[in-house]
Amino acid sequence: MIKNVLVLILLCVMGAIVVAPTAAHADQNKIFDQIMKSGTIRCGYYVWPPVLSKDPASGELSGISHEIMEQMAAQLSLKIDWVAELNFDSMFEGFQTGRYDMICAPLALTPARARVSDYTVPFIFGSYYLYSRAGDDRFKTDYKAANSKDYTYASLDGDLNEQLGKDIFPLTQKISIGNVASNTDVLMMVVTGKADVTTMEPVATLGFMRKNPDKLRRVGDAPVQVLPLAYPVPQGEEKLKAMLNITIGNMIDVGVIDRILATYPDYDETLLRVSPRYSSGR
Repeated sequence: MIKNVLVLILLCVMGAIVVAPTAAHADQNKIFDQIMKSGTIRCGYYVWPPVLSKDPASGELSGISHEIMEQMAAQLSLKIDWVAELNFDSMFEGFQTGRYDMICAPLALTPARARVSDYTVPFIFGSYYLYSRAGDDRFKTDYKAANSKDYTYASLDGDLNEQLGKDIFPLTQKISIGNVASNTDVLMMVVTGKADVTTMEPVATLGFMRKNPDKLRRVGDAPVQVLPLAYPVPQGEEKLKAMLNITIGNMIDVGVIDRILATYPDYDETLLRVSPRYSSGR
């Protein structure tokens, strides 16, 4: 009798071992399964012109990432539902609540972000430069000269410029303006003399400099950092990631993404192309 009970317990344990990974595996790809069933990718997004722009009156979206995502959906015979505008400080929370399936605006890949999200393959690279006030020649053309305790560095809580300040300008005094502000507020701190420098991508600074001519200058021609940009997806969604990666790779190879970027020539210097996987060299 005891022997039979022990055998039964052992069989139950073995069954649990077999079933648990299968159930976990199925749960990991549930978003992919939902997308295939509904025919729609629900997108979270943040506004970052011209990567993603939003008309304040109509709410209509446009821009580089909007075009790329709509093209991807068309190639996959799917639709895009732009369901949620996000803030940087809480953008990954929707993965936990199921509010959206992926974030359809690109993020720079960093170790800190890898802790909370998975990512597609990169489809562009972003270059980041140091900026100071116009007429301030203390740094001349060398951004490394700003790494001194004599200078102050402005940043936005949770933004990439905060991490770049820690990594590349560890000696500068840091001034953060919190996560409810914007990149424009960071740049204004430099313009008004509250800070000496900050790092920013020209995507954010070009519009600011056009509205505020002769107020800001880029330090030198060399970027402080160049980082890959990719779409965030929930961790464990391997089928979703594989589907997106194949589509992104195809769009790079056949020149779709290059043609989209070519319609935004002002950003050639900062939104850098990913090379096709094969080139004849001709």
